[in-house]
Order: sequence, then C-alpha cells, then structure tokens
Amino acid sequence: MHDTMNIVPITERNWHSLKAVRLESLIDSPDAFGLTYQDAKEISKVKWQSIASGKEGLKFFLARSGGEIVGLVGGFHIAEEYELVSMWVRPEKRNNGIGGQLIKELLNHAKSQGSGTVALHVSLDNKVARKLYAKAGFIDAEEKNDRSGEKLKEMVWHSAPASI
Repeated sequence: MHDTMNIVPITERNWHSLKAVRLESLIDSPDAFGLTYQDAKEISKVKWQSIASGKEGLKFFLARSGGEIVGLVGGFHIAEEYELVSMWVRPEKRNNGIGGQLIKELLNHAKSQGSGTVALHVSLDNKVARKLYAKAGFIDAEEKNDRSGEKLKEMVWHSAPASI
C-alpha cells in the first residue's frame, strides 16, 4: 500500500522543516547545491524564517508522505526571470515520481507569478537529474562553469502559449 503524497508550500510558520530538509539534502548531495552544509547550518533562525516567508523572492515546496518530508523544490523569482534553484528527493524515495511532481508544482507556481520560462543549472555529471528535468520539459541551453570550475548545463522550460 502506498502512502499518499502531498506537496505543500513552505511558509514562515514551517521554516524549521525547510531548514531540516535543506541540511539533510546538503549532507546527502553536497555537490548538487551552491550552498555548503556548514554555511546552511550557520544561517540564523531569523534568516531561515525570512527565506521561508518568500519575501526574498525564494519559494520552496515540500513533498510529504507518511508523515515525513521526502523531497523539496525551490525557485527564485526576480523581475521576469524564474529559476529552479533547489531540487532534492530522499534517496530511498527516488524513482517514485516525487521529483516530477515537485517540478510540476514549481512550474505551476512560476506560471502563477507571470513567468512563462524557468531556467536551472545542473552539473554535466548529474545525468539522473538532467534526465528528470528533460522529462519535465526542460531543454538544454548553454554550458558554463560555476565558481569552482565545475561544468554546468543550463536547461530552460518554456510554458506553452495560451491558446486563443
């Protein structure tokens, strides 16, 4: 029997859940994010609350199943640009469609904010993530190096124009 999964937006009230899952994701996949575990651990309660509130342009969604958090997706909205900046699913819960559902939730949020395009940057070596993003409709764009010199692939998703 499968537990039902639901996706909920992070708010200032559940900032502690955001912190816990971000720290867990950084321990599990330290090379997948632009933030280190040590840096995240040192973020103050007030700053976590601010991030969780969405006031800084960041919006996070949690996937919950069986009473536990199983995944996270986050995006950043600035001007007319929207970027998927954080995506993680617990290793034992991967390949169950959770990642795709989280991405879909974020894309719907981006559209609700007036963004018809969402970009992301993923390591060239992360073939599993690149395949997941491609399945969600992201297409390859340019390659560039991050601050450490790692090769990143930019991928972009475009909303279908509304039919008249």
